[in-house]
Amino acid sequence: MGHQFTRSTLLRLQHIHIAFPDKVLYDDLDWHIRPGQSIGLVGDNGAGKTTLLRLLMGTREPDRGEIIRAPRLRVGYLEQDFSFSTDRPLVDVVVEAVADLSQIEAEMTALREELATLEQDSEEQQAVLKRLGHLHEHFDNADGYRLRSDAGRILAGLGFRDEDLERPLDSFSGGWQMRAALARLLLSAPDLLLLDEPTNHLDTETMEWLERYLRHYSGTVICVSHDRFFLDRTVSLIAELERGELKLWTGNYTRFLEQKEAEKERIASEYLRQRERIAELERFIDRFRYKASKASQVQSRVRMLEKIQRIEIESETRGIRFHFPACERSGDQVLILEGLQHSYGDTPVFEPLDLHIGRGERVALVGPNGAGKTTLSRIICRLLEPTSGVCRLGHKVELDFYTQEAEEGMIRENTVLEELSRHSTGLGQGQLRSLLGSFLFSGDAVFKKVEVLSGGEKSRLSVASLLLNKSNFLVLDEPTNHLDIKAKDVLQQGLAAYTGTVLVVSHDRWFLDRVVTRVLELREGRLRDYPGNYSDFLALREAELGAEEAARGGARVSEEGSATPARSRSKEDRRKATEEKIRKRRVLREHEQAAEKLERTIETRENRMSNLETELSRPEILADGARMSTLTTEYNTLRKQLPELYAQWEVAQAKVDTCRQELGLEEDGQD
Repeated sequence: MGHQFTRSTLLRLQHIHIAFPDKVLYDDLDWHIRPGQSIGLVGDNGAGKTTLLRLLMGTREPDRGEIIRAPRLRVGYLEQDFSFSTDRPLVDVVVEAVADLSQIEAEMTALREELATLEQDSEEQQAVLKRLGHLHEHFDNADGYRLRSDAGRILAGLGFRDEDLERPLDSFSGGWQMRAALARLLLSAPDLLLLDEPTNHLDTETMEWLERYLRHYSGTVICVSHDRFFLDRTVSLIAELERGELKLWTGNYTRFLEQKEAEKERIASEYLRQRERIAELERFIDRFRYKASKASQVQSRVRMLEKIQRIEIESETRGIRFHFPACERSGDQVLILEGLQHSYGDTPVFEPLDLHIGRGERVALVGPNGAGKTTLSRIICRLLEPTSGVCRLGHKVELDFYTQEAEEGMIRENTVLEELSRHSTGLGQGQLRSLLGSFLFSGDAVFKKVEVLSGGEKSRLSVASLLLNKSNFLVLDEPTNHLDIKAKDVLQQGLAAYTGTVLVVSHDRWFLDRVVTRVLELREGRLRDYPGNYSDFLALREAELGAEEAARGGARVSEEGSATPARSRSKEDRRKATEEKIRKRRVLREHEQAAEKLERTIETRENRMSNLETELSRPEILADGARMSTLTTEYNTLRKQLPELYAQWEVAQAKVDTCRQELGLEEDGQD
């Protein structure tokens, strides 16, 4: 399906202004969108991303400003919430998205049925044949006969099976209906494709298919997504909405973060230089203000001050870093599965599974939708009895299960703050409100009743509560759903410092990359075990698939006459390189944990010394000789211990830095 508009401008926003009673959303916003661009639209919640998409779609008009569209511009929009109910077959609903061709196809079908009722060689028959021939030619020229095969290919990519194509659309769940809506949109191939959180309801394999599809899409794509992995793989331009302004950054999301940080440092340097210049001018003015001989120079500098365009730097809120409360140490073996099986009726979910998870491991459970991940999670959490086999928790294991239904255990009459306080371990209201703020509960939102929260808000509150638990084994089912990028960062940082064991089911690949050290893939009833994070798993899986393909293709005969499976050998080299990288990651993690432990020890002892200094200055302590002696001895002991702890931390941190350099990691901890 070709795109009708190929000149340099697809759509242009000029001087757009939109205001609500409580705030101005955009003021004098401009955006020039060109054909063939792939754009990620980012910004904090409430910045106006969805409103901007609706402006582009034409379903919202600005208060002021102009929207200029190319002639015959076709825009397609995938919303976050889609509701479409019909008993018509899935493939028919998808095909009808190409309205003109589906109408032609329907007319051709009706004309063929009419022909069967007409007299041979009659005028009516000749007229129908002529019309049918004209429609056939038009349909053929527009590739109409490929329409159903294209629809089938897109539906297959989105996870539908062949037998699903003739099923009524309303027989599918809401998540699968969202996929159908996406299939309709992709088949219609609009000039401007607008996607609002397109990876919601998609499993990992379907996300990867969509990424490949969008990379080869000939039209312009604008995507709102909290999935960094998805943005990194699909976009080459970032449009950032911040404080009512739109700024464009070249590159994918990771490159955007790097550029933004560099600009922040540049502005900070310019700010300091400007402050020094202003201080210098003000000193001169103050010094010579009342000297007649310097009046002209003073006035000159006053004018200089007035002309300076002051650089303003927003006061940055410190990144919120939460540590899980210290949990009791479990035994070395946390989870043991032996010959575990489960069936629904006569249908087995998976083959007998054997698995051991050790203390401190961070494990991802991945696989296509329907593979049995949720079933296995529920068996591990003792919410479901297996058909046969053993599922056992180790010595002193305290398990906590986060699921999308976690809000069922909340007290409806509680406020958000009160509900979080139930899980608190002595944190003050300020700390609790900071944590809630990172999960999008700011201001008076912390006083909302649980009973009036939306499903997404309850999920965010459940995840925030999770950071305060004392369990030593966490099983997490899609914990990042409904979280924006900043909230995901808080959860990721909390889990990175968690001393217990984690098993997480998630389709968020960026999150998995930074949290897990082992990946279990459940596919076709079998459980495969891969060391490393999610990227390592992808590399190992690709190497395995390549080796299998090479084995099926047979060995190639080299120039020396020996049978050499060339591709297999290269895949094996890649596998070895990946395994070495995984080994180095494990060493890095060990050093990071040692450095973090020393940091916590130093912080604890510094806090104690500060408290002791306060105690030793109190008159009643000064008057109590015995108490004074005890506290002084403790203080001196801590003061002598700190230099050694600092030295140990420096050694541990040096090892961390060396490992990071060997792995080629950035200083901020991201690949």
